[in-house]
Amino acid sequence: MLYHLLSTDVSFTYESLLVLALVLLFGLYAGRWFEKIKLPHITGYIIMGIIVGLTLVMLNLTETVEHLTIVSSVALGFIAFGIGTELEFGKLKKSGKEVVVITIIQAVAASVVTMLGLLVIGTSLPVALVLGAIATATAPAPIMLLTRKYKAKGPLTETLLPLVGMDDAVGIVLFGVLLAIADAMRTGAGLSVAEMIEEPALELLFSAITGVLIGLLAAFLIRGINSKDSQKEEVFLAVAVFAVFTTVALANIHFHIGHLPIHLSPILTPMIMGVILTNTLTRVRAHDVNHSVESFSAPILVAFFTLAGAELVVAFADNTDVAYGSIIGITAIYILFRIVGKMGGAALGGKLMNSHRNVKKFLGLCLLPQAGVALGMAYQAKTDFGEEGITILIVVLIATLIYELFGPIGVKIALEQSNEIHHELL
Repeated sequence: MLYHLLSTDVSFTYESLLVLALVLLFGLYAGRWFEKIKLPHITGYIIMGIIVGLTLVMLNLTETVEHLTIVSSVALGFIAFGIGTELEFGKLKKSGKEVVVITIIQAVAASVVTMLGLLVIGTSLPVALVLGAIATATAPAPIMLLTRKYKAKGPLTETLLPLVGMDDAVGIVLFGVLLAIADAMRTGAGLSVAEMIEEPALELLFSAITGVLIGLLAAFLIRGINSKDSQKEEVFLAVAVFAVFTTVALANIHFHIGHLPIHLSPILTPMIMGVILTNTLTRVRAHDVNHSVESFSAPILVAFFTLAGAELVVAFADNTDVAYGSIIGITAIYILFRIVGKMGGAALGGKLMNSHRNVKKFLGLCLLPQAGVALGMAYQAKTDFGEEGITILIVVLIATLIYELFGPIGVKIALEQSNEIHHELL
């Protein structure tokens, strides 16, 4: 009996590995084909993922996708690390205030505008509050991948990359506070301001501490490698991968210090580690580390976006008992009003900070993609809110599908219209 169970588990593990191999191959060629028709390769990955997901649903193999969530977690870690390595303190001194102000304004605008739109159509206040909080989240993955692929440079790119990193921090705080308020309204419990901000504040604090410590350790190990060492690139890669894997693992393991539960952000922790690493190394050595990591993470990112499409299909399949017709209006308002809030907030922030015209005109269009962080928030709401939580999850799932399909197109158009990418690379 025990042998049978072990054999079944082993077989299932290798079925998941087979699915991963097919996802990687099919996603790669779908992306290449989409580039030939002048669409972002990321959109091709996601559409292929949707096809793979539909196939797995029909074959009743959806659990294989669930077993591959670790791939998505690792990929998100590398994406966040990549954003962190772009945040050099020298550059941030010049644009830090501008980025912080625009980040806060666009996040608050997206949240408030989305909430107001939902309330106008009669959505309950707790649900509107939670969806308004989720509206702040921006997916860094397509933004990071497209700016790197097209080697984008200019005022828009220099503002965009640090902004999407800070956006997650703002989103975590807003979501934590608004979720606490919504839950208190729903249950009738009274909460103090301190209780509302305690959990998101601790998450930010412990994420920062963990990222700094692991970043300093990785920098120490990399600085100890002789520049004449023939295997230095392999060592750089091994240390960087160790650091990313460690931050991803710690961010996904729930542990306690005494009676205090510790939760780390899966984006902020590796991102802060990347910030510390790149700013404690020489520019040449930091470049060598990034070059090694980019070549290693490339297939992981292809799998990530393709799996994202498959995961969306599987999530829909697992929630077939929902009356989708009754939430179409909520979903449409959420999608449209979030776009208005993001683009309007970014334009307003750029105007107040007297930013470059490309930032004022095109930044909002780059902030529309939404994926992992938003889905994480939605699953948390599902856990806390019962039936209303399922509605929130379905709304965010549908919106994520739309944003992930068309968001990368908006990013590419914005970068192209701002003349920050080379046409020969398109």
